[in-house]
Amino acid sequence: MKLNQNGRIQADQATQLNELTAVGFTPDLDQSLSDAANAAFRKLFPEAFSETAKQQALASVAVNGEQDLNQFLASQPTQISRTDFYAVALQLLGFEPKTDYQLADSLKFMAETKLPVVNADIATTADFWSAMYLLLCTRTKHLVTLLDALAARGFYRDFQAGKKTPEYLFFNGKAQNVFDARKIHREVVWIESDMDTDHDGKRDMLETTIFRPQETDAGVKMPVLFTANPYFHGTNDVDWITHKPDPKLAVKTHSYTKDEVTYTPTTPAELPHQPVTGESRTAEVYSDQGGSYMFNDYMLGRGFVTVYSGGVGTRGSDGVRSTGGTSETDSAVAVIEWLTGKRRAFTNRTDGIEIKAWWCNGKVAMTGKSYLGTLSIAAATSGVAGLKTVISESAISSWYDYYRENGLVVAPGGFQGEDADVLAVDTFSRQKQAGDMLKIQAEWDKTLAAITKDQDREFGDYTKWWDERNYRNNLKNIKADVIIEHGLNDWNVKPANAIRYWNGIQDLPINKKLFLHQGQHTYLDNIRSLDFVDQLNLWLSYELLGVQNGAPAALPNVTVQDNVEPETWHTYDEFGTADAKHTDKPYNLQNDMASKRAGFPDNATAIFKEDKEDSDGFEAEIIKPHSKYDGARLWLDLPAETKDVTLEGIPHLKLRLWIDQPTAILSARLVDVGEAKRFAPVAGVVDAGGWNLGYDYKTVSIQEFKPAKETASKLVSFGHVNVQNQKNAYENAPVTPGKPFTVDFDLQPTHLHLPAGRHLALIIHGADMAQTQRTETVVNFHIDLAQSTLTLRYRK
Repeated sequence: MKLNQNGRIQADQATQLNELTAVGFTPDLDQSLSDAANAAFRKLFPEAFSETAKQQALASVAVNGEQDLNQFLASQPTQISRTDFYAVALQLLGFEPKTDYQLADSLKFMAETKLPVVNADIATTADFWSAMYLLLCTRTKHLVTLLDALAARGFYRDFQAGKKTPEYLFFNGKAQNVFDARKIHREVVWIESDMDTDHDGKRDMLETTIFRPQETDAGVKMPVLFTANPYFHGTNDVDWITHKPDPKLAVKTHSYTKDEVTYTPTTPAELPHQPVTGESRTAEVYSDQGGSYMFNDYMLGRGFVTVYSGGVGTRGSDGVRSTGGTSETDSAVAVIEWLTGKRRAFTNRTDGIEIKAWWCNGKVAMTGKSYLGTLSIAAATSGVAGLKTVISESAISSWYDYYRENGLVVAPGGFQGEDADVLAVDTFSRQKQAGDMLKIQAEWDKTLAAITKDQDREFGDYTKWWDERNYRNNLKNIKADVIIEHGLNDWNVKPANAIRYWNGIQDLPINKKLFLHQGQHTYLDNIRSLDFVDQLNLWLSYELLGVQNGAPAALPNVTVQDNVEPETWHTYDEFGTADAKHTDKPYNLQNDMASKRAGFPDNATAIFKEDKEDSDGFEAEIIKPHSKYDGARLWLDLPAETKDVTLEGIPHLKLRLWIDQPTAILSARLVDVGEAKRFAPVAGVVDAGGWNLGYDYKTVSIQEFKPAKETASKLVSFGHVNVQNQKNAYENAPVTPGKPFTVDFDLQPTHLHLPAGRHLALIIHGADMAQTQRTETVVNFHIDLAQSTLTLRYRK
């Protein structure tokens, strides 16, 4: 086990003593070491109220082979060896002697687990308090730091007692769990937008749900973690809208110009405001729905109000869905504007009784994974004031990169038949209220028909409709600091969404951080080997509460999980840039790779259907060194590595080829080859319910990416292109059968530790049964290997 920690900051002695005092210790340097240790260790058992109970708790901890902690303290030690201190510390951190470590080898285990230790034996009271401060900041077996674990056991139970106005508490730069997450106001309000997406002549009202600690009633102004969640009120899981993978690929006869595919925003019509008939500080509607995001729940007891809103077209709101359109961006922005005092909200949809976010300190962060994180990027590109930071996990930065690729319709995550109209239906939870639907059905039918038409499944080109949904067009407007988290094996929201977003903000005068893990479409919050939530606490305490903890400088710019060494994370200043730390290697497909032939027939669809395979089966089979698809692909081996290398960045493929049809799908896969136990792309549970989000509150299971069974190969990256889209996704060129042409396209970004003895292979094939249309026309491909190149970037 390795417990990597980047969120702990250095503190001088004066700061340590002040913070220890603030959380309830009594560090007196004139006190004897024995008295200091006796007092301090007793406080580490907050569930023990009486002296007898505390002594029993101390006696349950072993110091060495002869003494328990109660006996050791009773002996009034004048010094404490590091071995003894950390033998005790490890038990306080949740580890078990004999099972996890040996008492006499505590320092060895601390080093192996990557836990920090003091440099020398504890000889003075000052040494002791320094060691105790470090221990409180040290991660436990259960994901969080010791002080965080103590808080979940009641350490701060009485912190607010006797205070007229509740107070925040910070330790090592992070907000502490001193507010009661069990006692919250669950309120619903309706925010007046500038839109009328359902064309009823009225401004769309946006239902918004607030989870607000009751301490705000006593005058505490709190920041907000806002999650724009289209799934908050449920989904419409219906099959009728799902498309079938088309067996034909259309020949394109029209090519677009850049101007033709550039979206120009329109100014909304000025609509009358709802008259204000009164004002209230109290909401009229209680939310019976719980929070939907574990990190928000974790921060609630640390003094962060959490807010959810589904946006237009979701249950309780007006309007219709647009799947990433400007109306969904404007929905999120409207919520932020209300939270920061720049927009009206009402206690219900009709009476005109205004309610303000009087409890908000005017600072907002957006959080969320997938669609939720996508809308945080969208809102950030508006430049809205008051949005201080966005934390997007597995998020889309351009919807074209989600549902399309280089002139092709693609299926995210292998979910064949999904598209923008399918997601619009899925998230149109307004229809769950049948009475509301009576007045909106006709308008919704028209809207859905327009989405189906404009998404254009026939040709798959980048159009003005997709340009509206490309948030990277507006990155220059971002003023909020940014955290991006993404899985390197996320074939649902592919890594290109994160890396193109990351690359696009490099010149902006904002703070920015990137986290890349080895998983699929998943959270990083509860992954044990990294202190992700602790780093986010440090970040948000700085961004939203003004704590001068140096978070932008303290946290690494880039954190990447290793794909070979378990529980290992690397930190860098940048990712995949063209600089002195990287080198580009172009591989000629004829001279630098080994291939048995230069052409193949794309008859994969026939093989797929004959074997009645599914998307997962195809993805597993196509990358095998020996596969039933051997005849329908080219397999090109690169030489085996003689030493460990790290591939990092965006692979690029340039192919010179000819085909015997007027159009075709061309796919490429980059594969790590060599028998090895590789990580499963889905993290497994290592501690069921082991993460306590607060005192007497919710729990979440802790997970970790673990090596799975041995395999001969693993997908590293891939890409697809319509051979008529030889320059970009909107310009089309005619293809003459038998006439050579060239295509250039990027594969998905990656970071791959390739050990000595293993090698990369490039697979070139036609239709992708998991990701593209399943075309039935057999296309014969002929690759000019001598005129074709794969370019890879390596970290030196």
